Amino acid sequence: MRFDVMPVATEKQILEVEEAANHVWHNYYKDILSEEQIAYMLRKFQSKEAMKQQIENGYIYYMLISDGVLAGYMCYVLESDHVFLSRLYIKAEYRRQGLAKRSLAHLETIFLSPEYEFQHIKKIRLHVERKNSFAINVYEHLGFHKVKPVDIDIGGGFICEDYMMERMIGHR
Repeated sequence: MRFDVMPVATEKQILEVEEAANHVWHNYYKDILSEEQIAYMLRKFQSKEAMKQQIENGYIYYMLISDGVLAGYMCYVLESDHVFLSRLYIKAEYRRQGLAKRSLAHLETIFLSPEYEFQHIKKIRLHVERKNSFAINVYEHLGFHKVKPVDIDIGGGFICEDYMMERMIGHR
């Protein structure tokens, strides 16, 4: 299987990620979140307009390509002492193929490489829905540990009840 990570740079690519988000979120979160919350979060965080704004504010999106097909996407933003992995989503038909591990390895190459100026970044941090046992297990398998529960008011009457998880860069 050929795996590529491609930066999202064009409006066409943003639209492809938006479509992938709709596919993944409706498929994956249907047993965890209400349909109303899924629709709200997609509009607020994963619509074309929202992603364009995030990119303008320093978020970096990547398309995850498996054998030439969009299999998922990830997004991160640099914080003062860590990289915040805002999104890592893999389409259902591509899960359990090591794509999350390979995506994280790609991300780590950026922060471990001497050609970039990110050596001060030592941790990857993320949030995961506390009811999302599948994702929690995947992240724990990839070396992340739960730091603390966090409740985030995202507006629209919705609260995300997450765990903050993190791991050191280079931890395998």
